[in-house]
Amino acid sequence: MINKIFESLQAAVADVHDGATVMIGGFGTAGMPSELIDALIEQGARELTIVNNNAATATSASPRC
Repeated sequence: MINKIFESLQAAVADVHDGATVMIGGFGTAGMPSELIDALIEQGARELTIVNNNAATATSASPRC
């Protein structure tokens, strides 16, 4: 089995390239992966397609995506 645990957020997103499709989960703000989203932004890949099942509530969303 492949080990899918990374030592840092930076390592987890290091291979995300421009134009990649990234699937993220979440359930309102309780499960929204804010730190992952921030790491993707800091990593610098552009033109990403984000597939998301629910990262928003009436007052909070993933505006940085």
